[in-house]
Amino acid sequence: MLVSTPQTRTLERALERCGGEIALAKALGVDIEILSGWFAGDDVPQKIYFSALDIVAIGSLGSANLNS
Repeated sequence: MLVSTPQTRTLERALERCGGEIALAKALGVDIEILSGWFAGDDVPQKIYFSALDIVAIGSLGSANLNS
């Protein structure tokens, strides 16, 4: 079940931009199980939250610099 927080709402939008959980997990450099945990309410690390914000703001995985 999706817990609604600013972080999970941002991850949800990033998920839509990426086209699925596998693509988002890959873009964020995490396992799908970890991503699923965040949607279930586990704390989202600040670096991941900022990377998801980049994906949402830029709208393109190719343009986002997720490793900085």
